[in-house]
Amino acid sequence: MRYIGPASVDAWNFAAFFCGNSEGPRELERLIRRYLKMNAAMPNTTREQLDEVDRDIKLYKEFDEREKARFERQCFLWTAEDRIEWQKTQRSVAEYLLELQDKRNALLGELEE
Repeated sequence: MRYIGPASVDAWNFAAFFCGNSEGPRELERLIRRYLKMNAAMPNTTREQLDEVDRDIKLYKEFDEREKARFERQCFLWTAEDRIEWQKTQRSVAEYLLELQDKRNALLGELEE
């Protein structure tokens, strides 16, 4: 069943609401992916697919910026394990953003045809 919530709820608010600030970046990333999956209706047209990919890219870039800001504020308090976990999350987000960019480029190619 698809979750239908207020239009003002975005993935970041969803993740922050359900896990608060106490959870690590992996949990936030997992919740953002869950949110995107729950709110994903099968787009019918290439334009709708492109819009959805653009939205996902925007959400992940926002997540990445927030994580980097959190790192700047808190890194001196973290253990080595926390830093390694943060680096793994950053790598995972970067890889997913590359996948989304490739998908976006493919959809743009389809639109131009």
